[in-house]
Amino acid sequence: MVLNACSAFSPTALQTPSPHIAQLWQEQQQFVHEHPQWTLQARITAHSEDDGWNGKLYWRQQRDGYQLRLTAPFGQGGLQLDGGLRHVVMRTSDGRSFEAPDAEALLSQHMGWELPLDNLRYWVRGVPAPGDDAPQLSLDDSGRISRLSQGDWQIDYPAYRKVKGKKLLPRKVFLENDDFSVRLVIDRWQLAHSNGD
Repeated sequence: MVLNACSAFSPTALQTPSPHIAQLWQEQQQFVHEHPQWTLQARITAHSEDDGWNGKLYWRQQRDGYQLRLTAPFGQGGLQLDGGLRHVVMRTSDGRSFEAPDAEALLSQHMGWELPLDNLRYWVRGVPAPGDDAPQLSLDDSGRISRLSQGDWQIDYPAYRKVKGKKLLPRKVFLENDDFSVRLVIDRWQLAHSNGD
């Protein structure tokens, strides 16, 4: 089943899903849309042709503002990003600080990562990012995304986990394009006004 998502929360079907699956997908999007403030903790592995990196990710999102920390094992360093819509500050483990209008520029310059962080905040929650690039997605029998193509990225969702007792958010998110791949294993979700999972 393949859908064409015209926006983050209102996809139109290329092949019409069953009414039951379509209803589940609408409920899933609504649940995500109603919780713009969240925190996740995850293990992350990133690979390019020339390099690899693994560590821990802590991400706190409060609507358009966020704090994101990456830490590597065995004292290999890390970084923290504090940002919003037009300004991001990066602090490294050796005490340096850098600023830019967006996180993508800082990650590219200092980590060599071409990662669309603005889109990733939607992708990690199992919904397409808003935009004009007409993402393609596949739904599973429970009305959740199993695969998403947006921009030049392919995102797979091998596993979900329960949040707030019954709703589900991704537990594993695998992203890749021609130059870069990222694997996230999310150990904990916490939503605003929630005691977590």
